[in-house]
Amino acid sequence: MSDFHRPTLTYPNEAYSATQVRLYGIPGNSGVFFPNNPHPVGSRSGIDVSVTASAGSAAQDTAANQKVKAEFAKVERQYHDDPLELANHLPFPFPIPAGYSAQLELDMKIGRLVISTAVLFSEMQRKQKNITSGIIVSYSFEGHCYDLPKPKIMLIPSEPQDIPPDDCGYDKKNSTTPKIDRYRLWIVDKLDECVEFEMNQGFIEQLVLDANLPGKRSPAGYASRFMMGHRSGRLND
Repeated sequence: MSDFHRPTLTYPNEAYSATQVRLYGIPGNSGVFFPNNPHPVGSRSGIDVSVTASAGSAAQDTAANQKVKAEFAKVERQYHDDPLELANHLPFPFPIPAGYSAQLELDMKIGRLVISTAVLFSEMQRKQKNITSGIIVSYSFEGHCYDLPKPKIMLIPSEPQDIPPDDCGYDKKNSTTPKIDRYRLWIVDKLDECVEFEMNQGFIEQLVLDANLPGKRSPAGYASRFMMGHRSGRLND
């Protein structure tokens, strides 16, 4: 726990929330996708990993692409950094398969792993939520800051936002030059549902054999295999 920095409490709904949890970390790549307009994660060795959508046929995709661009021209510039607000200013329900994608790219010794989410604007409009991704390193709750033992890969039902001044000290990390992999803030409620990825990388011997050999399994692994017997061996005692 940080001894010096305290969270700078801010409330999106302009009302105090005793169950607010603030998450600090580095967000994944994100952007809008719609027919004939895939959103790529990035490029390495000439390979693109992207999320796309289709309205059906190639002709329908072309028509949908033009309709989306016409709708975006009205509101996208104003709400470019807030996909949920963008969705709320589109016609309801939005009939075109367009949405928002959040992606994390993980470096591997061979190849790469991409964790990707895709939420349609029509679903955002109905549920009033979006899903983003990030590598979370710290959190604050009830006025105190805490560091996680190790970074967590998480999918979060909230938009990352700029960190206020003196908020657990993470605003200071963004003052470096060049500004790469900026830290951001997610504000959530403690009862919000999220997804955490537990990842282990190692040899097969470690991850499969040693982890499952007798004597090394967790107690839960034995629960269905052993029963406590009667002390004297007779059931009438």
